[in-house]
Amino acid sequence: MMRLFQSEMRRIAARRVVRLTAVLALVAIAGGGVLAFAKTHSISEAAFAEQVQRASAQREVQRAQVDACLQAHGQSASREIPDSVAAQCFPKKEARAHDPRFHRTRLQGVLQGTSGILLIVTWALGASIAGAEFTSRSMTTLLTWETRRTRVFVTKTIAVVITMGLFAATVLALVALAMLPALIAHGAPSHGEPGLATIAGVIGRGTALAALGAAIGFAIASIGRNTAVALGVGFAYIVILENILGNSIAGWRRWLLLGNVIVFVSGRASRDIAGRSVTGAAIFLTTIAVALLVAAATTFRVRDLA
Repeated sequence: MMRLFQSEMRRIAARRVVRLTAVLALVAIAGGGVLAFAKTHSISEAAFAEQVQRASAQREVQRAQVDACLQAHGQSASREIPDSVAAQCFPKKEARAHDPRFHRTRLQGVLQGTSGILLIVTWALGASIAGAEFTSRSMTTLLTWETRRTRVFVTKTIAVVITMGLFAATVLALVALAMLPALIAHGAPSHGEPGLATIAGVIGRGTALAALGAAIGFAIASIGRNTAVALGVGFAYIVILENILGNSIAGWRRWLLLGNVIVFVSGRASRDIAGRSVTGAAIFLTTIAVALLVAAATTFRVRDLA
């Protein structure tokens, strides 16, 4: 089994789509790091506090101007205001203090957003890894010298999950490192912002989510024996079915993939997905992945591949 596992790992690493994805990820990470550094700059706490006071004073002036304008038009803030009056009286932009520093909350948000992208990427890669073998008939060739289908499927699943998990962990770690210059040079004081443990938790959950996404994509492509099947099913489910059910029946959101992904990636319960904790979301997503893998293994074991 170890030889089969090693050959599978080498096959995955040799695939052009995997290598191209890795190169594109490196380019995106480098660009994101440069952009984060260029779009932020350092400022002292005293200077920022002065900006906050100035913005607060400007907002008071804006409120006084709004009240005077409403009175001039015979309107009151307690009643519904016509759009024509609102366009004349309310400012287009409220005065705010702009903080140009790079906060750890921004780093956390970047990592969470990257985790969502990695879920889609690893889903597609997992589907591609399975679908390519059926399309090219290499799966049939493999089974001529290794006839134990369950062993073959389990080995391939483990290889896909480990490879995509390592890929996601590496990408998330590199994203954090790419943001480090902006955080060091332009970072704001912590003030209770997410610490290293929280950041590590985001990376860990993102890695697990990417591995689960790869397993789901691999399973669906194995059942359909085609990459396009997995991608089509994923698109139809997320874009069509989840939007319809999630928007029409709020109580169903905790039983949909997208709602559980949001809770799991954020690391906290959401009011929009009532009754679902982070642990519950992890169990739900894992159950879905395992159920699909079992169905795919059963189909792979009994179906004629010739």
